[in-house]
Amino acid sequence: MKKIVLLVALLVIGSIQAQEKISSKTKKFKIPVIRYPEFPALDNVLTQTAFYQMDKSLQEEEANLKKDFFNIDGFIKDPVNGKLKLYLTFAMPRYTDTQIDSVYDKEKNRWTYNAHSNYINNVKLDVKYGDKIILTRDFGGSDSYSVSVGNSMGALKIAASEQDKKVKTAVKNSDYSDVGLGFDNVVYKAAIRIQDFLNYKFGYTRDIVKEKFEFVTSKGHSEYKQMLAFETEITAQMEKVTLEKGLDEKLLTPHLQYLESLLVKYPLSPANEDIRFIVTNNLAETYFLLENKEKALQYANLLIENDKQDSRGSTIIERVNRGYFADKKIRSHTPRFAELKKLGLKIAEEKEELRLAFFEKIDRQEADWNVEKENRAAALEKSKIHRENMLDSIAYQSNPDLLAKIIANFGGSDVLKKIEKTHLLSKLTLEESKIPQTEERWATTTNYLLKKKMPETYYEIVNGPEAWSHSDRESAVEAKWAKLPVYTYSNLSANLDPVNFLTAFRLDLWNKLELLQDEMVDGKLCYHLNYFEKTLNSSNRTIPKTDYHLFVDKENFSIVATERTEFDDGNKSFFERKLFKDYRPVAALNSGKIPHKIDYEIEDFYGDTSYQESREKVEVNAVFGNRIFMKEVYFGSFK
Repeated sequence: MKKIVLLVALLVIGSIQAQEKISSKTKKFKIPVIRYPEFPALDNVLTQTAFYQMDKSLQEEEANLKKDFFNIDGFIKDPVNGKLKLYLTFAMPRYTDTQIDSVYDKEKNRWTYNAHSNYINNVKLDVKYGDKIILTRDFGGSDSYSVSVGNSMGALKIAASEQDKKVKTAVKNSDYSDVGLGFDNVVYKAAIRIQDFLNYKFGYTRDIVKEKFEFVTSKGHSEYKQMLAFETEITAQMEKVTLEKGLDEKLLTPHLQYLESLLVKYPLSPANEDIRFIVTNNLAETYFLLENKEKALQYANLLIENDKQDSRGSTIIERVNRGYFADKKIRSHTPRFAELKKLGLKIAEEKEELRLAFFEKIDRQEADWNVEKENRAAALEKSKIHRENMLDSIAYQSNPDLLAKIIANFGGSDVLKKIEKTHLLSKLTLEESKIPQTEERWATTTNYLLKKKMPETYYEIVNGPEAWSHSDRESAVEAKWAKLPVYTYSNLSANLDPVNFLTAFRLDLWNKLELLQDEMVDGKLCYHLNYFEKTLNSSNRTIPKTDYHLFVDKENFSIVATERTEFDDGNKSFFERKLFKDYRPVAALNSGKIPHKIDYEIEDFYGDTSYQESREKVEVNAVFGNRIFMKEVYFGSFK
């Protein structure tokens, strides 16, 4: 009975408090924010580089494009090594016709005529972050080049006819040297469209936004004191918000808990409308600024339910839905612009000290690269010594009997140790493709070269601690080599082990492999060996890195298949399976057998790919006839 009386008393008190007259004021704050693109992976990327593949008749335009394009808002333009990479393929614009348009000038009471040539542009854009394509788009469309403007229709018709003949003759003769043709002009127009698109899609821009809070002014109201404490705290914090720093959630937590309790204390009713409006508005605004998407939407919806004029709640919901959230964060505060300013580029005028600091950073990077080269060279030498030591001491390795039989199948340890030069010529057959592809590979224990025809020629080179790639298009005027990243170098340098190069057998992983239960692979009973490499993430938790599988025929001890799965931050990012279908003896390997037909299955960012490699030529320790390999790589003079 006492409990019931107490409950009734509380309800009466609450009702009396709710009906107390309450007045409030709206206070507006202006805070700086960054307008973000939809790709959270770019939040810590500050540099961008554009790479061009131009039609052979547009080679002269490439230098101008590099100079004038592409500058994305909030990025630094790096000529070579930008982390955000733009790959643009410009086809030759296709001429359609030359037309005349007319415009009537009412003030001068006359017609003005404009003759312009029309072209169809076709530009392909691939945007990469790291090794992953995050956006692909074709920019096809019509652009025009103004030939002449005047008041005489007859004169313009003659000019248009002459322009039409001139352009058609140039196309027929493939001679585009005349600057008046307009092809270069429409290329730049397409570039401007792409520039605008890139800024819209990837640009980071600074802005000032207004945030509105409601604060109680009725000093006699029972909630005034605690609400004033919230007003004091949020006012102090809003004045300290910068592009790099938002609100302090820890200091605001007790105030937010108090405001949330008021919604229970004052349930939805006409009498509580004013106080619930104040509370829900402040909760929705604060949680939005704290980047808490769920609670911002929750209280914005309550604000709409409570307030007869629901524009504030709708505005917050619209801003939440329009914002790009990542891991429940709206990415409102990063040091991006502070970092850009420190680098001394693209942001206003810079002091001499910052400019010098930028070049000092470049010098440090060069010094770091020299150290990295030394470390790589030492690692290659260590790997070579380790390989020879293992071939000398097979009996002391893990599963020595099995290892000895696998090595014997490849020709024996003494023969493998004496391999100095290797050469493979292969034909590639892609699934559902009739385009012939070939690849030729050379390797020593210190250098490696891949030459692939698909149908253009593509090169990959390892010269000791360095690696490059080169795409040799038909219109190549000058060799343009790109230095390969650490990940690619790591994969390619494995070919400097002749055992791996010829057989795909990773001798360096043998002692890490664990023998599992036998499995049937390609109709053969196989030994199954596995090594699951793990690493630590930023939270010091163990996550998978690479999973290796090796399947060995129990009858003849040949490698039947290998599998490799790579993980990015714990998530599967790459899978490769090699199935060895055919082994043949090689005289130079003392009748050792190596695979001549290999089926590949690859699953990566681009999807699933299947193809077959058929080795048409295998040479060991032969005299090399390849000029590029002999002159540039094998003797170490490549630059």
